Amino acid sequence: MLRDCGLRLPLTVTQEQVTYYATPHLAEFSPARFPVFMWHGEHNFYGFPVYGEVATKLGQHMGGHETSADERTFEPDPVRRKRYARFVEQHLPRFGGPELYTKTCLYTVPPDQNFVLDTVPDHPQVTVAVGAGHAYKFAALLGELLADLALDRPPAHPIEAFSLTRPALTDPTFVRSFHV
Repeated sequence: MLRDCGLRLPLTVTQEQVTYYATPHLAEFSPARFPVFMWHGEHNFYGFPVYGEVATKLGQHMGGHETSADERTFEPDPVRRKRYARFVEQHLPRFGGPELYTKTCLYTVPPDQNFVLDTVPDHPQVTVAVGAGHAYKFAALLGELLADLALDRPPAHPIEAFSLTRPALTDPTFVRSFHV
């Protein structure tokens, strides 16, 4: 649809995954005792306490290989399984346990790893949103901002940084700046 509006975005699609572990130490990882976390290092890991599943959850932000919606698989990446196991062993040994399951998903990411929230120039009836791999955490706010755009109201918060006209989306020499 965007191509029909004369717009082509330089997006990268990666296949990501999260793993749920049947830790034998459930009480230690209850929400009352253990936080949601983000670990920044050579690889960026995030995790969740036991919530919604009788398991802990670990993922790697931007750790997946490039793919497309047509070429992606639903098979967990064994390289990342090993990477997760090393991280858990080194930093959170009681967090792990037998793997319950691993799920894959896709991230669609602009070169600057920021959201896209805008209306298409010359087609103001078309509102665009790209979540950049982390929109779920902001779903309520993004929904309000997109409603403002769709209804031609001034957004309740500044969104210029997420414009379709920013250099990351318009300058072909812009260098990708997300952590993979």
